[in-house]
Amino acid sequence: MDPIDVKHDFETLENAVRRHVVDALALARGNQRQAAVLLAVSRWKLARLVKRFELRDLVTTMRREGEPGTQTAVDDGPPETAQCVRDD
Repeated sequence: MDPIDVKHDFETLENAVRRHVVDALALARGNQRQAAVLLAVSRWKLARLVKRFELRDLVTTMRREGEPGTQTAVDDGPPETAQCVRDD
């Protein structure tokens, strides 16, 4: 079998899953129940993914920023640095 020529910027499944979890958490402003609904997984499955990808601090930050009265701009950086904006 010939080796496959893979571009160095090809994303692994692990990285794609992590990025998707971070994006769902950002949309849900850190609310894991809402993010689990977006991802169509159980709340417990999402909790395991948060633990596996070491996203607990990110979730805490997102929840703080999503509190009423707090409004921050969305950053154009990678999802880990993106901040949520409330649409109230």
